[in-house]
Amino acid sequence: MNCRRITRRLSSWQDGELDAARSREVERHLRDCPACRGRWAGLRELQQQLLLEPPPADDPFLAARVMARLRPRPLRGGRLLRAAAWAAVFAAVSVGGFLLQAALAGNGAPAPAASYSSVLLEPQEFGLLAVHDDFLDLFNGGGREAR
Repeated sequence: MNCRRITRRLSSWQDGELDAARSREVERHLRDCPACRGRWAGLRELQQQLLLEPPPADDPFLAARVMARLRPRPLRGGRLLRAAAWAAVFAAVSVGGFLLQAALAGNGAPAPAASYSSVLLEPQEFGLLAVHDDFLDLFNGGGREAR
């Protein structure tokens, strides 16, 4: 067992809160590890000093003073909130795009499939270039009529 785990269990072991198997592990480790034995000695010394101190006087405002001095911690839900906001933005853009496409289609008929009427041969480094009919209409002085 490693020292970090033993250090976390020392207080429970001292109070008799560990089961028999874990108690034996702590005892074995303390027998073999001088660093943990030193921590154990410091814990026992602290306990003895606390037993010598008089009990604190009852203070009805202690809890209120402690709570007033605590700094509020930021909520951890911030990441989840940001993720939900981005998901909402994505959904809104997707739905908006769909609605815009439906509105531009006009009568609800599906848009015609693209047809490619020309293939331009370019120099070797460019390869083939397919050109859509609408693109060629722009150069022929036509273009589609205004919708």
